[in-house]
Amino acid sequence: MKKTGQKQSVLLVEDDPGLQALTSAVLRLHFEVLQATTVAEARAVLDSRSVDLALLDIGLPDEDGIVLARTMRAKSPYPPIIFLTSRQTTMDKIMGLEIGGDDYVTKPFDPDELISRINAVLRRTNPDGAAAADRSLISLGTIQVDFGQRQVRTAQGRSIPFTRAEFDIFTALINANGRVQSRAVLLDAISTAPDHDTGERTVDALISKIRRKLADVEDGDKAIVTVHGFGYRLGLVRH
Repeated sequence: MKKTGQKQSVLLVEDDPGLQALTSAVLRLHFEVLQATTVAEARAVLDSRSVDLALLDIGLPDEDGIVLARTMRAKSPYPPIIFLTSRQTTMDKIMGLEIGGDDYVTKPFDPDELISRINAVLRRTNPDGAAAADRSLISLGTIQVDFGQRQVRTAQGRSIPFTRAEFDIFTALINANGRVQSRAVLLDAISTAPDHDTGERTVDALISKIRRKLADVEDGDKAIVTVHGFGYRLGLVRH
């Protein structure tokens, strides 16, 4: 938990030197700023420490910023993400928000508006100022999910054994918070797991295994909803 007066941290991922310098200068008036110019650099920062918000450019030299956002959301619903991009099409905006983005700012932007958007997202995603560790345990009806320990348990504390790939899939659905996720997006969530074969049918197989493991848990049959012809969504409200 942050000490009184300690600035919240923002990871700025932007490859344009001029825009990065301007944006970081504005951000430093209000936040601790960490910087990266590629997806690889951003991942290194995120692996080394926690941040309160990520400000991601979509067009990056090594990978698309949306790819980075997908892998971030597959691991945790935090930190919140704001996309910073020159793209203005509706489809780009929808894609960014559907994979777990919290807001979308189009270049060129007004510095005051950017700060206002960041503060609004931080208030909305962390209204009580709770530490990330306090938010790692959530409930879905009688199902408890511990992101920190990567465990799924019943309300009575009984552990439900999930493989790494199963937990990644379940986490991606939880982080989407009711939004429909395609098989392709869910496959991205398990792209680094050692216990799956590539192919969208793998997602269907993993979903079936998860459902069987939750079958004897109250409301377990409602945890995952099939959206025919597209994919899956979370069927229980998270608390």
